Amino acid sequence: MLQDKTVVITGAGRGIGRALALGFAEQGATVGVHYGHTPTQARTVQQEIVIRGGRAELFQADLAQPEQVERFIAEVHSRLDMVDIWINNAGASANTLDTLGLSESELFDLLMHVDVRGTWQCSRQIRPYLRDGGCILTMGWDGALGNVPGITTLTAQLYAMSKAAVIALTRCLATEFAPHVRVNCIAPGYIENEWAQRLPETTRQRIAARNPLQRWGHYEDVVQAALYLASPAAAYITGQVLILDGGTLMR
Repeated sequence: MLQDKTVVITGAGRGIGRALALGFAEQGATVGVHYGHTPTQARTVQQEIVIRGGRAELFQADLAQPEQVERFIAEVHSRLDMVDIWINNAGASANTLDTLGLSESELFDLLMHVDVRGTWQCSRQIRPYLRDGGCILTMGWDGALGNVPGITTLTAQLYAMSKAAVIALTRCLATEFAPHVRVNCIAPGYIENEWAQRLPETTRQRIAARNPLQRWGHYEDVVQAALYLASPAAAYITGQVLILDGGTLMR
């Protein structure tokens, strides 16, 4: 499906990013595996791809630092030449345990610098190195589009703000980069990740009951959505937000 295609995935060392890297490699793509601060996990993803007969290149950059983003994009072009698919998956963690000790202003800066400015800078600077007919995918959140039950914390408020900005940016870039490059956003709801697995079972069940499908989303749900939006089947789709939340926002 993706033979002779090149994809770069930011934040590909774990979670959704790891699943995306492995999923696109399985379809034959050469994968750029980006990480910010944890090389061990990203290197493991690269090795998994290579062991399975694929090709993967490792890249490091703190996306909150503009000069590192510039270096990152230059390295991508130097080592991979032109890119077909760019996935802005990296985002600052909004999980409570990961943000302990941060002031409100520090938390705001973290989320905005990584999720918003990082996505914006990566998208604009990679554009000259995207082949015609290529695409950019961004990562939003269903909570930025509607009143998701139970979202009341400051962290969730700031996370919603950052992802709403990413969604708006997606639509702006889709207009600017057309007709040569498509830009779409995936907006997951509750996904079964490391944070979810730390929750009490009663909490997990209560969250699952909030959507008509009565379950959490899985990494593979996101992978399949990304593969579709990056494929010729989605050639007439741009500037759209694909909500993956089991129908939560319908409630």
